[in-house]
Amino acid sequence: MVRRVHCLLAASLLASPAAAETPLAIQNVWSVGAQPRLSGWQADRAAQDVTASLWWLDPDLRDAAGPATPADGMRAAPGWLVLAAPGNGTLGLITHHGRARPQIAINGIALPGQAPLVPALGDVDLLALEGPGDAAAGRVQIDLRRPDKVLAGAGEFAAGAFGSRRLLGRLDVPVAKGVSLGLAGQWQHDLGWLNNVSTGERLNRGQRAGGSALLDLDLVPGLRWGLSASYHHSRAGNLPASACDPAAPTRCDGRFIASPATRRLADGAPGLWGTVSADLARIPLGQHADLQLYGSQLAWEQGRFSLALANSLSRQTGRLGLDLAGNAQVARLNLAGQQHRLELALDFNVLRLGVEAGIGTERETRLAADGFAGQVLADRRISQKQTGRHVAARAQWQASGRLELAAGVRLTDADVTLDLVDRRTACAPCLTRPGPARQQAQLLTADASAGLALGEALVFVRSAHTARLAGWNLLARTSADLAALPQERGWHHEAGVKADLFGQHLRLNAAAFVAATRAPISPLLGIDPTAAVNPGNALMRNRGLDIWATARPLAVLELAGSLALQRARWQDAPPVAGPARPLFAPDASASLSAAWHQPLVGAGATLVPRLGARWRSVMAVAAGGVAGTSAGIAPAGWQVTAAVQLAIPDGGWLVSLECENCLDQTMVDGAVAGAAVLNAPRWWQLRFLRRF
Repeated sequence: MVRRVHCLLAASLLASPAAAETPLAIQNVWSVGAQPRLSGWQADRAAQDVTASLWWLDPDLRDAAGPATPADGMRAAPGWLVLAAPGNGTLGLITHHGRARPQIAINGIALPGQAPLVPALGDVDLLALEGPGDAAAGRVQIDLRRPDKVLAGAGEFAAGAFGSRRLLGRLDVPVAKGVSLGLAGQWQHDLGWLNNVSTGERLNRGQRAGGSALLDLDLVPGLRWGLSASYHHSRAGNLPASACDPAAPTRCDGRFIASPATRRLADGAPGLWGTVSADLARIPLGQHADLQLYGSQLAWEQGRFSLALANSLSRQTGRLGLDLAGNAQVARLNLAGQQHRLELALDFNVLRLGVEAGIGTERETRLAADGFAGQVLADRRISQKQTGRHVAARAQWQASGRLELAAGVRLTDADVTLDLVDRRTACAPCLTRPGPARQQAQLLTADASAGLALGEALVFVRSAHTARLAGWNLLARTSADLAALPQERGWHHEAGVKADLFGQHLRLNAAAFVAATRAPISPLLGIDPTAAVNPGNALMRNRGLDIWATARPLAVLELAGSLALQRARWQDAPPVAGPARPLFAPDASASLSAAWHQPLVGAGATLVPRLGARWRSVMAVAAGGVAGTSAGIAPAGWQVTAAVQLAIPDGGWLVSLECENCLDQTMVDGAVAGAAVLNAPRWWQLRFLRRF
């Protein structure tokens, strides 16, 4: 079976920094790495030969870097910014060239809702990033490993600072001829690093767990059926913090918060949050999220003809009990979705044609009670249902194996409906809907690309027109905040080159882009109730350059680096009461890494020291003044990562001592409820990996 690998290298390479652990003794040609093959519409194509994006993360690179979450793996990808959502560590804040909320898909199943769960990464086959297209802000694709046809598996254990420990496991079992079963699971726990100076508790605990089962059936020649089921649990914090102890300002050797509430109090006092519904009053402090995904793909291939039917169901539940220094958030979340898609493809060698039809539904419900200074502001239920029906077509034409033209178009009939119930017994005024309860629109999206192979390089251009309906702000505290968000629409154009040079000793991928987005969705939509999220008719323009390069000048030396330059600015005027410049879109970011593979003669092992650094320029994180920022602009910052690894290729072993933020630098990663959210302090771990 062809593995679906698109592209992302930079993040994992530089998050720890990474490199494939290919035994030097059997390397015929030392190079920058293999070229994974794609599947789906780009079946049997090498990742380096397509224009969808610039980088990829394959299993070997994942092993070397050991990222625990997609955010860890994507940390240094040029043009992308990935953080734990301010105030809620179970959710992800992701931007691409200033656009927020890309689609996140696991095994092709899109996660439901506006603020997706950040799952444990596990032993995956693919972590890929794609630019704007059908998904307005791009796509994050996570593919679990499909089972091998032979008995195989892997296990990993890691433990380190702040009580962190992690277990990963995978087992592939050939059940019968044409039947393969894959089982995998992961568990991660840490005690947190945020000191509560009021209670002595340690906050920002993290806990992630999950399991998956994948079954591949070869029913008859040409007819395959793939089934998958997975569960992901996340419990994590990302609360406001100070670098200095508020009770002892000269002590600045950690992360501190002065919170009057305690976990013990929350567990023992149902009325902790005030006079709210019994369902909400019993929610303890913390953030929890659970995600279930079920998928089926039936594919028939006959000569130049293929037909595929994909169906999926998803459900995500969660609860929030956040004490943000007097600005509380209490909520229960319920998100559900389903997707059904039929695809037909015809391959005439130089011409490929495809058509598809699909339907998808999502429903997001939020039962919430927000408060300020001990006073409950609301106790209400807000929900919205989104329905999308689409038809799409795409075509690809090749000439002499050197010129390629491709285009796709999709027409989506989008429908979003709002349901509101204000549950307070006495309110003046209660929360009301300021306009219609339904939005409908026909959204036309399209993308086109052209690529020309010149020697060892692929020169390409790509354009995409995007559109989407965001619906409503389900965190609205006033009727005015509940106004329907406008339709987002935009253009994205890029031109670049992807090249493997000097006998694959150097890989250089670069692209320049220009983009314009009308009424862009705020990165803080669904995260911070105090942040302005309605963009009105504001126009965001952006232009810049993304570069990723990796080189192997010597058999024992690997180098990698990335550079992202952009200038995201509001055209004319920013949104009313919004920030002066787009949020979470730094003008520049860069990464560098190096790894030295030193064979230990006679030991059958390789010693690999690694060193990396990441830097980010100033960045807007809030609309106004926040401690540690200048009018909501967080200062520039940098961090160092390092690792010392011992690889035993013949036994499939890897032992790694790793650290993140090794020099313990302090950076403002975001803001929630007017308070700064800091990055994690220095952290280390010892990791053991075995594959068989």
